[in-house]
Amino acid sequence: MNFRQLEYFLAVANAGQITAAAQQLHMAQPPLSYQIKQLEAELGVTLLNRATTGITLTPAGQLLRDYAQQLVDLRDRADGQVRSLGQGLAGVLSVGVISSSMGATPNAKLRTLTRHYPKVQIRLFEDNTYGLIDRLAKHLIDVAIVRTPFTAPGLASKTLQTESMVAVVPQKYDHFQAATLKVEDLATVPLIVYRRFEHLFQTTFTEKQISPFIACTCDDARTAVQWAEARMGVAIVPRSVAEQATGVTIHVRPIRYQPWRTTLKIVWPADITPSPLVQRFIDSY
Repeated sequence: MNFRQLEYFLAVANAGQITAAAQQLHMAQPPLSYQIKQLEAELGVTLLNRATTGITLTPAGQLLRDYAQQLVDLRDRADGQVRSLGQGLAGVLSVGVISSSMGATPNAKLRTLTRHYPKVQIRLFEDNTYGLIDRLAKHLIDVAIVRTPFTAPGLASKTLQTESMVAVVPQKYDHFQAATLKVEDLATVPLIVYRRFEHLFQTTFTEKQISPFIACTCDDARTAVQWAEARMGVAIVPRSVAEQATGVTIHVRPIRYQPWRTTLKIVWPADITPSPLVQRFIDSY
């Protein structure tokens, strides 16, 4: 099994037809079919279900597609990093980002970097904090922008910004007298909670002996804001996320509680010296 076979297999798997894949690869169909059959013979499994209407992947084919894509991506990253090792003037930079980092990235310095070095290509991988930390551990990305709290020994980091939590309050639930809320005020409204901070919030509610109604829990802070805009409840999110809200019928109210703070950080493996390209990215923040 070699990279050329894997690339041929990925083309067929993604196109859903050998004919279409052959056209994309600028080759004839018979040689492509032969290469796929050779790959199946080498592995001793059937990778494709062949029919007149097209092809589908067998379970073995689905598994190989996932591994093949990772291998091809790793090869491309290795090739790009080796070629740009000298000065970091060109290459592919794989960056993991969380959804709630949109207030901090991209910034003016990063735009300057990409303008001065037009051969630098940035590939973004979106996931939650622990998903990105796992990608770093597997060397699938170079660097990640994540949000505290998290536990991940073996990572070097650079702090971007620390911010407090705020409440995104639709007019429907805006009966508060003060512009700044206390945690206790949240006991009287349905809450939309970003799952990333669910444990932090529940610990606080238990300590203060209150039991707010958690109307919705979601995996994306932007979704929490959208649901608040739809008057489904009051969203509790980092300030930078709330500032992106566009609804005219909502208010963003600070929450007066010091422990409800979170920090955006750039992280990368501490045991690996950043390449010049990665270091340029880190220095742009």
